[in-house]
Amino acid sequence: MRTGYGGKIPRLRPLAAYRRLLVLSSILLFASGCATLPRNAVPVDKIDSAEIVGMPDIRAWGGQIAEHFQADAVESVLDESRGEFPRDENGVPIYDLLALSGGGSNGAFGAGFLYGWTKAGTRPNFKLVTGISTGALIAPFAFLGSDFDAQLKQLYTTMSTADLVIKQGLLKILFRSESYALTDPLKRLIDRNIDGKILQAVAVAHDRGHRLYIGTTHLDAQRLVIWNMGLIAKTAHPNALELFRKILLASASIPGAMPPVLIEVDVDGEEFDEMHVDGGAATQVFLHAGTMDIEAAARSALGDDYQYQGDLYIIRNGRLKPEPQQTERKLASIAGRAISTMIKTAAVDDLFRMYAYTQREQLGFKYIDIPDDFESRAQEPFDPEEMGRLFETGYQLALSGDVWQTIPPGLASAPDTQ
Repeated sequence: MRTGYGGKIPRLRPLAAYRRLLVLSSILLFASGCATLPRNAVPVDKIDSAEIVGMPDIRAWGGQIAEHFQADAVESVLDESRGEFPRDENGVPIYDLLALSGGGSNGAFGAGFLYGWTKAGTRPNFKLVTGISTGALIAPFAFLGSDFDAQLKQLYTTMSTADLVIKQGLLKILFRSESYALTDPLKRLIDRNIDGKILQAVAVAHDRGHRLYIGTTHLDAQRLVIWNMGLIAKTAHPNALELFRKILLASASIPGAMPPVLIEVDVDGEEFDEMHVDGGAATQVFLHAGTMDIEAAARSALGDDYQYQGDLYIIRNGRLKPEPQQTERKLASIAGRAISTMIKTAAVDDLFRMYAYTQREQLGFKYIDIPDDFESRAQEPFDPEEMGRLFETGYQLALSGDVWQTIPPGLASAPDTQ
């Protein structure tokens, strides 16, 4: 088991390229002054009232208890097929949970780990899968299980930057744009991989008691939104597939570098739009993001003696260890380094928050990140050769056995809870 922060490690570069894009696009957008694209935003005083037409109760604010999410969590227990989840010798259900972080092209590491986990024969049958940013793109396939490993491998080992974004010209960025690049190719990629069969499979898994949550950042509200993707899939609403795809696109859309995604909503019979971007702007990884008190809800509905156990597995598509390097005295270098540091620090903070939750709920806590000895050779933000190496690294790590860290980085040892 890997522990601690000791030793010098090589740098990871793919995210650095996107941080540079973010810094540059922010500067250019600032310079564009009043160049604003039209939209029909929800009035600020009605943001809490906005709903998706025909699909009630499919989302909740992060950090706020949502009764409909609590009720759905209880429903997931009642809906379980016989034998769907293992039980211990006392009949207590074992619920393993998976959280997939953001990380851009580093998502190939997580995809490779899942692939290797299957080959090792130790991959759990997850009760809940959550995803943010690149983790959101992985999450539906992780949720549906090993039958979709080949599709996930294809997705994360063949894509290039050109398969995801189209760089815009300088004049377009300066005078009438909301991002450095366009994501039409990424949208087409999502459309090809998330089809009606995937939607139906997610709905079936939902009915068997599994749950899939994706996070986006609602810029107007300045809040994290958690989407219950299985509930969307089973609505049979004609717009369900389109919304499912939009949520994945939004969660993976780096603000400034990529356009935001506008999601149509209804307020008192009037149509408006919400602006959603990369879920990583609000959190790097999450479990249920404070949308429910699972213990209270379960015992209220299922009895005071209700118990469950399991492990929370977190795949961090990046590196958590500090990566020292000299910072040049220029705007892009300083701003990019600061953003990189904030992202890394936020990821560590998220791990501590989730660790505290598992300690309270008496669940196991396990996480992995990209190994210290992996050195990037990326020539572009999404380099197929580099992503192939990341995939292989994750794959081999999963095959190697006990690779999980059981306490957050920087914590010397687990506290004594006896």
